Formats: sequence, structure tokens, C-alpha cells
Amino acid sequence: MSYYVNLQKAIDYIEDNLKSKMSLGQISKVAGYSIPHFYRVFLAIVGCPVKEYVRKRKLSNAMFDVVTSKRCIIDIAFENGFESHEVFTRSFKLAYGMPPSRFRKFQVEPILYEKVNLLSINSGGETILNPEIICKEEKLLLGIARKINQRDNIKFGLLLKVRNEFMEMVRTNENKANADLSYAVYDYNAEDIGKEDDEINYTYFYGIEALESGNVPTGMVKKVLPQGKYAVFSYDTINNTLNGERLSQGVYDYIDGIWLPNSCFELAETPDYEIFHKNENRIDFYISIK
Repeated sequence: MSYYVNLQKAIDYIEDNLKSKMSLGQISKVAGYSIPHFYRVFLAIVGCPVKEYVRKRKLSNAMFDVVTSKRCIIDIAFENGFESHEVFTRSFKLAYGMPPSRFRKFQVEPILYEKVNLLSINSGGETILNPEIICKEEKLLLGIARKINQRDNIKFGLLLKVRNEFMEMVRTNENKANADLSYAVYDYNAEDIGKEDDEINYTYFYGIEALESGNVPTGMVKKVLPQGKYAVFSYDTINNTLNGERLSQGVYDYIDGIWLPNSCFELAETPDYEIFHKNENRIDFYISIK
């Protein structure tokens, strides 16, 4: 375990100094190894050379700023530790296939390269998944919202009834962008947070992407999912696997109880949501993180 602990010290040091110049000697000294020794074990355990890891982390942070802000590209380059606009643009284009200005224009939803956590080993022997971390663009949804009590949901299957209700309504609705994907969003009451699970009340929204200019049919509402950073888990409803691994508990029990405490992330204030794929036995869980 000592290798993992010492390498994590170096990774933490890199993270704290991403906007500054770092030498391989400085980083290896934090880990307590000679440069050749450090280079060898870092490559073997992390999966890429130290310089490449630093470059990927800087580029990922810069890419997130490019996508989620309107700040000047050159300011983003300098703030993320790049020596010049030219160096940043060249590195960005090499990594992502286009310069940052074009990347921003096309509103790409990039997969982010996040900090490695070598100490994410659960004491109970559970597998710690590595979900994709993605910067998701804002989505405008059209659907229905219903107040749900968790006890009643368990007893009567209310969420399925809401989904079926919506699918009946949407058959005659032309205001939709992609009917192959359905979105489910949970909005919780703050005062219910301390209650037992079966006493919790929340609003359950179920719908599809909406056309910006479309009218809102009677009985439906529009909902905006804000742009944000998400960890993405894919659940196979037939085989009961999450990102290919078989589950011994519920999806959210695993994500909140095992993955989150062993990750480098915290939950963000933006809502989590689920995407149901039509004609597929698959649900994608988007967990809002920071």
C-alpha cells in the first residue's frame, strides 16, 4: 500500500500546483523516490507518464473553463498554467482535434480527465467504479411533474405510473427533439432531508428534450437542466450491472454509499437525473458533482 500512499502524495502535490511550473524532480521528491524510480512506478500504477498526467489535468481544467464560461481564451490559458496562447492552442488542438475557440462554438459536451485517487479502496472489498466525468450542456425538457411520497411509491409503483402517464400524453405531442431519450429528475424538499427514507417527499419530473420555440401542451411543464459536471453511470436493467459490474445493492445505495466516499468528488447543488433509452434495457445516471 505504501506505493499508493506515496504516489497519492505526489498526485495531491501536482493538483495543488497545476497553475505553476513543476519539475519532475520536485514531484518525485514529494513521493520520496528518485526520479527514475518515481517515473517507473507512476507509469505502472497511474497508467501514463508524469508529464502526460500533468498535461491532461491542465488541459481538462482549461477545457472545462472554455466550455462553461465566456472568458477570453488567453486568460484561460494563463490561469491554467500554460506559457502562451500558442502553446495552449497547439496542445488543445492536439488533444481534442480542434482549437479551443471552435470547441466552444460547437458546444461540445466533453469527457473530463479528473484527478486520480489511488486510495479509493473500500474496506468492505467493494469494486470502486471509474465513471466517465462529463461536462453536460444545459438541457430544456418538456414533461410532467408529480408530487411523490416514497412510502406510496414503494407500495403502488408511482414512478412507473408517472412514466406511463407521460408516454400516453406525448404520443400526440409534436413539440419534442428526441423521443428516444426520456429524462427523470428528482427535486427534494429541504425539510425532508432528515426523515426516514419512506417518509421523504419529492417532485418527480419525467419528460423529453423540448424544442426551444414549442408551445407547452396542457398538463405539461418545461424544466431546465443546468450545465454542469456529472459522473455518468450506466445501468443494465436486465443483468443488474452498473458500468459492467454486478450490483449487490441499489444503484443509488452504491453511488452514494460506496463510490462517492471513495472518490475525489463532492455532490453539487445542481440536480441529478436519469436518462432512459427507448428500446434498450439501459438507464444512465448523471450524478452532479464538483
